[in-house]
Amino acid sequence: MRGFEPDYSRWLDALIARRAAPVELMAKAARQGKMLEREVYKASPVYEVYNRLPEDKSAVRYVAGAMARVDPRYTEITYEEGDRIRNQLEKALNAADATCEFEYQGSVASDIHIKSYSDIDLLAITSRFWTLEPPQRPSHPYKGDPVRDLKAIRATACEALRKEFPAAEVDDSGAKSVCIAGGSLRRKVDVVPANWFNTNAYAETLAKRFRAVQVLDVKTGERVKNSPFLHNYLIQQRDAATRGGLRKVIRLMKSLKYDSGRVNLTSYDLTAIGYNMPEDELVTAPGEEVALLSRLKQYLDDVVANEEFRREMLTPDNSRKVFADGHATLAALQMLQYEVNDLVDAVRYDLHRSFAKLAEARLAY
Repeated sequence: MRGFEPDYSRWLDALIARRAAPVELMAKAARQGKMLEREVYKASPVYEVYNRLPEDKSAVRYVAGAMARVDPRYTEITYEEGDRIRNQLEKALNAADATCEFEYQGSVASDIHIKSYSDIDLLAITSRFWTLEPPQRPSHPYKGDPVRDLKAIRATACEALRKEFPAAEVDDSGAKSVCIAGGSLRRKVDVVPANWFNTNAYAETLAKRFRAVQVLDVKTGERVKNSPFLHNYLIQQRDAATRGGLRKVIRLMKSLKYDSGRVNLTSYDLTAIGYNMPEDELVTAPGEEVALLSRLKQYLDDVVANEEFRREMLTPDNSRKVFADGHATLAALQMLQYEVNDLVDAVRYDLHRSFAKLAEARLAY
């Protein structure tokens, strides 16, 4: 142990700060537009469950807070800012004859974000062309240059964002996205140029979850396929089947990564690791967060010990192995295991001192 009581007290303070940061709402006109009203929103107590637990039980409070969803009003504000960017881009791209459809992806879209001020990914999906998964064949093959078209979308987006949000910072250095933040924006938004990729499953069902996208990597000039809608659908289905257990486990692991600064696993890999936890072990209910933490500990112990299971573990959409070259590593998993084990010991110490029960707190969903 490394002196968990001070650690979790500090980590809890950081968790509260990122979950309940005050945010200014959009200014509203008052009294015939002669003045503007400015309001500030702060997280509703119903989502900050740690407030209903004893203040001296920092590890237990940390578990409860880390597993809980972020107040939905903060998430609404994130989408409001994304929509502001979307509206401006839609006008600029239409004027440039580069019409796009827009979709959201990432942790906010799958409700596994851990910050009240989380950024959001806005896909700008060209309407000029789409890619077909073999053996599908196009009836009217596209004669243009897909990479050039996506680069044009990116360039138009940069120009429009700098013009319409002059006080904000537009960062065009990313390989796959253009980032805008600051100024009047209350959230960072990443604009991601892409094209549709129609899978065979989409062709058969026309279910949106089976429609993938290809994202342009300007560093390599390649288009990278991913399946954000199928990913979110699978997370939603598994979370519903486990009564919210999957998202709780993912949020906890992401919080441990964030607060320890030592877990070198991406959000996507942590999501995949949580998704592969046996469904019956994920099933939980409000008040059972400590039991879920204990089951997560046992699961991670098993994954670390079982090389064959780890080697065959797949992402939720089965697109790749989790522990593939360039992705999750055993060393990073062992660091996550260490953090979870340490937290389990700290929680046991808290409960032993007071016989407190987490069931006294109820999470709202």
